[in-house]
Amino acid sequence: MPTPTSPPPPPETSEDALSNSPIDASKMSEGKRAAFEAAEAARDTAWDHPSYVGGLFMGRTNWSLMYPFPVQEGADREKGKPFLGQLHDVLRDHIDPDEIDREGEMPQDGIDRLAEIGAFGIKVEADYGGLGLSQTNYIRAAVLLGAHCGNTTTLLSAHQSIGVPQPLIVFGTEEQKRKYLPRVAGGEISAFALTEDNVGSDPARLETKATPSEDGEHFVLNGKKLW
Repeated sequence: MPTPTSPPPPPETSEDALSNSPIDASKMSEGKRAAFEAAEAARDTAWDHPSYVGGLFMGRTNWSLMYPFPVQEGADREKGKPFLGQLHDVLRDHIDPDEIDREGEMPQDGIDRLAEIGAFGIKVEADYGGLGLSQTNYIRAAVLLGAHCGNTTTLLSAHQSIGVPQPLIVFGTEEQKRKYLPRVAGGEISAFALTEDNVGSDPARLETKATPSEDGEHFVLNGKKLW
C-alpha cells in the first residue's frame, strides 16, 4: 500500500496550469484550444481542501489525501442503511438495465418506485420533503446505482447534483427551498440544460443568456438548446 507523501504543493495560477498541464494543446483546433483554455482559466486557483482527483488531472498523486481513508461515523452509516436497503430492492425488482439500454427509456414504474423511497431527494433535508442524508451516504447510493445501471445512476445524479436540488440547497432562499425542494425530492425530475449547437458538453461556452426584464420582475432566456 502506498505511503503518504509530502503535503500538497501550493496552488497554481491558471497560467501555471496551462503551461504545466500534461495535455498538449498546441495541436488542437482553434475551437478546441479556446474551449480548453477557457476551462483552464476557470479552474480554482486556491483550495481550502486540497483535491486528490484534481491532482491526478494535473499528473500528480498525493497519497496523503487518500490514506488513511476516512471512515464514516457509525451513526451516519446507520442512518443511511434503511434507504440503501430499499434502493437495493428497487433496483433488483424494478430496474432492468438491459431493457433500458434496448428501449432507450426509463420505465415509469421504476421512476415511481425510486420516488417512493426518496431517491430523488437524498440530501434534501426532511423539512423540505427529502431524506436528509449526508454526502457520504449519497456516494454510497451512487456506488450501489453504478454497480447496477448506469442510466439510472445518471438520472438520479444529474437531477440532484447539477439539476435543481443541490444549487437550491447551497444558494436558494428559504422561499425558493420551500416552493421547489419538496417537488424535486418527491420525484419531479430536474436537469441541467447544457447542450447547444456550438457547445457540446462544454459549459464554459454556453451562449444562452438570462436577461432581466424591464420591470425587473422576470428573466428572459435567449438561446437555443438541442434537447
